[in-house]
Amino acid sequence: MLKFSILNSQSSIKRGFTLLETLVAIAVLSLALAGVLSLSSIGIRSSSGASNQIKAFFLASEGVEYVRNKRDANILAGSNWISGLNGCEGGCYVDVYAPGGIVHCSGACPKLRFDAFSNRFDYDPDSQETIFTRKIIIVPINSQEISLSSEVSWVQGGITRGFSLEEHLFDLSF
Repeated sequence: MLKFSILNSQSSIKRGFTLLETLVAIAVLSLALAGVLSLSSIGIRSSSGASNQIKAFFLASEGVEYVRNKRDANILAGSNWISGLNGCEGGCYVDVYAPGGIVHCSGACPKLRFDAFSNRFDYDPDSQETIFTRKIIIVPINSQEISLSSEVSWVQGGITRGFSLEEHLFDLSF
């Protein structure tokens, strides 16, 4: 028994994508890729910002700790408790590794520098300059109390950012 089949000429033609469909698909894929790249860029920027905030916190804390240590050392030595801390109402910078320690800012305080060999922040001209500036402000409240502010600022993405720690220190000598 023979079977005959007639092929429909229209059903045997294979259909492909038109130029318009291809362009739309490419546009959709491009938009999806741009969105993913944009989100990853925002994530990287946020990570960098968080890292700088953490560094600023520790740099501000270091400034407060230095002044607190200076006060305690003065008391133990029998000196005036704020000896060497006077005149910082307009701002000083603290070099914790230098013998003088507290230096008055003439105008703007200098940027902190980073010594990669010793892994520390300082003001050594041989170290690499960072984006951070630390300013210590000490204002006498009365003969037994001072207001201490350690401010760290930096520029990130064209915007000036800052972190500040404030504390009141008292004369603990009896």
